Amino acid sequence: MHSVRILERLVEAGRPLGVTELADTVDLSKGVVHTHLNTLVDLGYVRKEEQSYLPSFGLVSLGDGARRQLPQFDRVRRRVDNLARVTGEVATLFVGEDGVGVCVYVAPGSDAWTPEYTSGSRIPLHVTAPGKAILSTFDEARVDEIVDDRGLDRMTDKTVTERADLAAQLGSIRENGVVFCRGEQSADTIGVAAPISPLERAPAAAVGICGPGERLRGRQLEEDIAGQVISTARTIRTDLRG
Repeated sequence: MHSVRILERLVEAGRPLGVTELADTVDLSKGVVHTHLNTLVDLGYVRKEEQSYLPSFGLVSLGDGARRQLPQFDRVRRRVDNLARVTGEVATLFVGEDGVGVCVYVAPGSDAWTPEYTSGSRIPLHVTAPGKAILSTFDEARVDEIVDDRGLDRMTDKTVTERADLAAQLGSIRENGVVFCRGEQSADTIGVAAPISPLERAPAAAVGICGPGERLRGRQLEEDIAGQVISTARTIRTDLRG
């Protein structure tokens, strides 16, 4: 468990960290941290540069292995790539795991804009369009269980924090097959997503588009882009059934 905490901190930092700084941030002694770092270096998950440590590209193999749990992942990834290409916006694939949304793939848009999360990020389900789309595939008892366990923490002034409001939104998603999220995780980010109903061998999932609010709005968002997202979700469902 200590090794995981140390590895997560290195990934979050985005820069090399020394033993002393790591020990302070994970609340462990320098000796314990040094021992776990040596193990992670031996395993190929961390590399050492002078007196500091940073994540190794060996972690990529772990992520790829985890993503292979989603049936037909290579085909699904191509669908997400195509969604990004035709819309020009960032396209994402999320799955539900342990009551949170995990971003398993991000296809870049046509410009430099990127969301605040990356592949592997774990995000509360109630704050993003893909997360709400995933929640909509669950029955009321499962949604209540997740809310009891995870809560409905506020991330912006637009975050849904009341059960009744969330329930109403989930009902709309089930009826319309699409959800819009306007500034609920990050104030300037707009998202649209469609659920991918879980199959016997696949987790609940959702595909979506996100981008800056100044660009994603009006008919382009609510009709053109939303239509592309819904179509992609349907295609992916067909792929998974195959």
